[in-house]
Amino acid sequence: MKYQTIFPLIILFFFTLCGTSQSLDTIYANAHQVVSLTFPNPIQTGMTGAQNFAFSFDREKADHLGLLQADKDQTSNLLVRTTAGNLYSFILAYQEDLLCLHYFIGPEQRLINPFQPDSQTKEVTGSILKKPAPQEKDFTLLCTQLLDRESSAHKWSKRQKGIRAKLIDQAYHNDQVYMVYELRNRSTIPYDLGLFQLSKVLGTPKRKASYQELPITPLFEFQIPKQIGAGETVRFAVVYPKFTLNSEEHLQLKVLEAHGSRNLIFKIVK
Repeated sequence: MKYQTIFPLIILFFFTLCGTSQSLDTIYANAHQVVSLTFPNPIQTGMTGAQNFAFSFDREKADHLGLLQADKDQTSNLLVRTTAGNLYSFILAYQEDLLCLHYFIGPEQRLINPFQPDSQTKEVTGSILKKPAPQEKDFTLLCTQLLDRESSAHKWSKRQKGIRAKLIDQAYHNDQVYMVYELRNRSTIPYDLGLFQLSKVLGTPKRKASYQELPITPLFEFQIPKQIGAGETVRFAVVYPKFTLNSEEHLQLKVLEAHGSRNLIFKIVK
């Protein structure tokens, strides 16, 4: 009797899981026409599953627009992450004659985790308060110690239009990587920080088919500024999950101004 009761429950649970999956829209492309996609938020990163599809977007200044082209071959998929943290996934297929050359992507097309409350709903209703992470106290303590200690002059920095970004310290603790950064504004205009992103990069942007840019999602950000005033220098720390790099990968730091063109992108080598 126990087995007769448990078996229908397992079947019901299986169909409940399958029912939560989202159906993916198909986007068609070819080699002699450019298909454009407009997302509700600027594109942070995007990649295709096969080399016969090429998806390009402005990697220096976050923009809503992405461009797609394809060579005739197997079907694939496209995965896009926006600066709002939303993920979008589509099936890609080759088509000789295109009926649609532009796709307006709506926020309702983002991927939704059925086992996790929707963060956007939380923000709108305000009914669910964000609980501090259990490790937040440890993160804060170690970040404070790293900011207080004397750091040797580090080797990775970039300067443009009076703005300088610099990695000044790096430490490993348990399964985390702590990185201390410095932003300096030598200009007479305040600098509003729009995007601060560390990524693992494979290949070069010149070879779009083999280029991959994978952002490393921070576990904790300590004293990261929203604005650096004229003549100010700000130091802050970011905690990342421990990562590894193979011989063909490197780290890239991207610092984008919220409403301007003072953008910094530079490579961090091993």
